[in-house]
Amino acid sequence: MSDTHLEHAGKIFSPSMGKGIHPVIDSLEMRIRTKLIRGVDGATDPSEITRRALEYASEAEQRIAELSARVSTLESLAQTDELTGLYNRRGFKDILNRNLFSAARYDEMGVLAYFDLNKFKDINDTFGHAAGDEVLRRVGDFLRRSIRSTDFAARLGGDEFAILFVRGEHAKARERARTMARKIGRLVVPWQDQKFTISASVGLASYDGSTAAEELIDRADRAMYREKHKRPDAGIRARA
Repeated sequence: MSDTHLEHAGKIFSPSMGKGIHPVIDSLEMRIRTKLIRGVDGATDPSEITRRALEYASEAEQRIAELSARVSTLESLAQTDELTGLYNRRGFKDILNRNLFSAARYDEMGVLAYFDLNKFKDINDTFGHAAGDEVLRRVGDFLRRSIRSTDFAARLGGDEFAILFVRGEHAKARERARTMARKIGRLVVPWQDQKFTISASVGLASYDGSTAAEELIDRADRAMYREKHKRPDAGIRARA
């Protein structure tokens, strides 16, 4: 195959098809390009070279699209809490860092809210982990339905949840978080022949363009524990 034909085939199979999407996809692109060159090697008819190149290009685009979708799915799963469908700790920290960067760049502000279910361990110890999981799912569903499309909710682990209220006034975001904590206290979770009522303590920390992630997390966490210590008798109650 002449250099002219090789150049023609290379133009049909664009080097930028999957470039930069993911290292695995870049590797796939290289393998298919090698297959293309070998497939047209020895051919002299430009139309045959074009036909084969188009076939390989179509195959490459399809496989790259499929692999890209798989990579996106895996990345999403890596940032999602399996039980509640909310962000997990890893995903939430990524979201937090991105929004703090945006706050620094565009002079934005918001509020981080930490929620902790009071005496949640009691329900696991008394009724089993399946009952505890149902409570966590219900709380996760409530938080998801209660936030704006621009805000972010996460289960950080155990019975700890977080919400990042972005691009909003501090006072309004704080009041929304407190209202949500009160509404969690009115949730009724049915389980077998029991019904659970739960409560949550919430810690709030405001941020602006000068706030660092670890500082914000620490302030919200400490505020949550201060709130919890104010209500030593609050907890989960079960009734028939």
